[in-house]
Amino acid sequence: MKTTLKTTLVFSLGMLASAGALAMSSTPPSDPITDFQNSWAGKALAHQRSIDMNSPLADNSMLGSHNTYNSSVYSDPTRYIDPQQKHSIYDQLRIGARFVELDAHWTAHTHGWPWEWGTDLLLCHSGIGTEWGDLHVGCSLTDRRVSDGVQEVANWLNDNPQEVIILYFEDHTDGHHQELLNILNSKLNGKIYASNGCKSIPSNLTKAQVRAAGKQVVLWKDSGCSDNSGMKNLAFTGLGDIGRTWEDRTAVGAIGAFFTGGAVNRIESADVVQAFKNGVNIVNLDKLTYNDGRMAAGVWSWDNGEPNNYNGNQDCAVQWGNGRWDDADCNSNYHFACEDNNGNWAISAWAGRWTDGAQACSQLGGSYHFAAPTNSKANEALKAVKGGMSHVWLNASDRAQEGKWVAN
Repeated sequence: MKTTLKTTLVFSLGMLASAGALAMSSTPPSDPITDFQNSWAGKALAHQRSIDMNSPLADNSMLGSHNTYNSSVYSDPTRYIDPQQKHSIYDQLRIGARFVELDAHWTAHTHGWPWEWGTDLLLCHSGIGTEWGDLHVGCSLTDRRVSDGVQEVANWLNDNPQEVIILYFEDHTDGHHQELLNILNSKLNGKIYASNGCKSIPSNLTKAQVRAAGKQVVLWKDSGCSDNSGMKNLAFTGLGDIGRTWEDRTAVGAIGAFFTGGAVNRIESADVVQAFKNGVNIVNLDKLTYNDGRMAAGVWSWDNGEPNNYNGNQDCAVQWGNGRWDDADCNSNYHFACEDNNGNWAISAWAGRWTDGAQACSQLGGSYHFAAPTNSKANEALKAVKGGMSHVWLNASDRAQEGKWVAN
């Protein structure tokens, strides 16, 4: 009996020790979103967002999410039963969405104790079409509060103080703009770039200007100009020259298409590529996720695996014959990409080192200057004028700080 007990005890202690050693030696599971951020596509998208900092938003190529709040993360049997997204608002921003859409409805809710029930601003997908939106048909009594969604945006902005986003509110607030303004002032705490009146986003507004003002958010609210002075001076009332496209992968959308004989509007990887080539600035995706090929399709600049700083001395950008970018030794000799003030591209008459670009382009006359494309459409235009030239210098480099690419 004693021998059996001793054997059992030793065996049990051995199992516990083995389990403890295994636990200590094993690494924690990786976060797939972090893995995406560290992948070629994730890094290339981040480089693009750095390259277009000084370019107008109306010239950017930007990925966003459609109905950002309508996610399966928040679903239960009473709310968001037809989700358009797979991740939280915070995680969609981590993946690379820079256009965020929140639909604000002033509607009934049952949050908290029964004596706390009433009306509030909720994130609701009415699911019945724009013309019915203000009736709040399809909203759930348990839909998340707008304040919850804005808090997620604020948390991400606090964690990423150099980033700029467009925050869009589809307005079904029934005129409760002060309540919405209170949420924005409370959660975003001075991060919104003021519109200074009822106007569309200016055609020349850049992310760099937003950051220079100490802000991170360009706020767009539809349904016209608010009579609330605070909201009027904070929110833009239109996108201006910024072009946008979006899709609908909901079951409601599919049912509607079936009965009307229309097609379900879906955006695939090839559509992302073509939209950016055509000059669309914002592509809003449903089901945006880290292993979605449409994210990689949003990379219009760097070639696969680039930039890689080969041998530690590649700090200047070139466009290859295929239109893709590579980082190269700044002392190599290539011709230069030159752009005039009307957006026309030309190639310099002579080749030189990267630092010779300003001189080489100025000799073309007119307003030509050494430049780099900051969107897909311009990149295609440059590619078209190169002829058979394999390498052309671009005015983009990370010479000041390795890995931080700056253009123009």
